[in-house]
Amino acid sequence: MPRAERRARAWTDLARMWEALGDGRRTFAALRQVEREAPQEVRRPALRALTTGLLYGPTRIEGVREFAVRTGALAG
Repeated sequence: MPRAERRARAWTDLARMWEALGDGRRTFAALRQVEREAPQEVRRPALRALTTGLLYGPTRIEGVREFAVRTGALAG
């Protein structure tokens, strides 16, 4: 895909898919990829909600808290 925003959108769709399947680690990996492609995209309300879900979900995932603070999903 030629544009960063389109690639970020594809990763966003994958993050939503992994979240729906209950795979927090893959959801987080996709969200980090969104941040790499287009950092402004992870500040969107829907992606902040996904991040918050990972933060307070049943699985502990290393790096989620820092990601949440960095992207505005959690006050630092």
